Amino acid sequence: MCLFINSFSCSNQTLPAKTSNLAGFKPALATWYGDRHGAGSGGACGWANDVKSAPFSAMIAAGNANLFLEGKGCGTCYQVLCTKEPYCSKNPITVTVTDECPGECNKVPFAFDLSGTAFGAMSSPGQADNLRNLGQVNIQYRRVACNYGSTKIAFKIDPKVNPYWFAMAVEFCEGDGGLDAVEVAANGSQEFRCMENIWGAVWAVSIDPSFRGPFSFRLFSRKNEGVVALKAIPYSFVPGQTYYSHVNFGV
Repeated sequence: MCLFINSFSCSNQTLPAKTSNLAGFKPALATWYGDRHGAGSGGACGWANDVKSAPFSAMIAAGNANLFLEGKGCGTCYQVLCTKEPYCSKNPITVTVTDECPGECNKVPFAFDLSGTAFGAMSSPGQADNLRNLGQVNIQYRRVACNYGSTKIAFKIDPKVNPYWFAMAVEFCEGDGGLDAVEVAANGSQEFRCMENIWGAVWAVSIDPSFRGPFSFRLFSRKNEGVVALKAIPYSFVPGQTYYSHVNFGV
């Protein structure tokens, strides 16, 4: 069941403007990290090794400060392409920001530290390893809406949850990619509690032992769109496990 909502209680902020011009491409720098055919990391967003599997499928990037936005950039999607001959296909690929690239990445205004898989995907046929051997390449990028096909919003339970503290990382949000507010309700309750975005894509709330699943959620995008994920996390949930809802934005 998918319910759309146009107002919510956990955020009274003015919706921010998008950080990238969706009408055209802008210049940036691309590097790559990890294994040549690796998946990168979801560490700074809280998604861990989920980046290896569909729908991320290793097509991810660690963004510098202007892309990661202290965690607010987690889940945003971009088209990137390179044009350096003979290495680059000049065709855009789509990547999701799942991690942060600090330090050297901030020496330029916008930098994407891609997984080895994503970096190679910008190449012309037979040129993937030659492109990776360059180490870095100038690219063009633009912000795009995230499209995960039939995949619904998922909740990755924090390994450190306990009877007094609950937290999870929210994944695979269609459209804008990020969230402005998240609320949670315990089993049988119509009272939703505001959760706090503590880091990356991780949302947390203080609870007591009587606050038990199945848990339902109200999620609100930065475009003021809302969905309700009913009983998305079961009573007997397992810390570290990822649970899929039956809803997504725009579906």
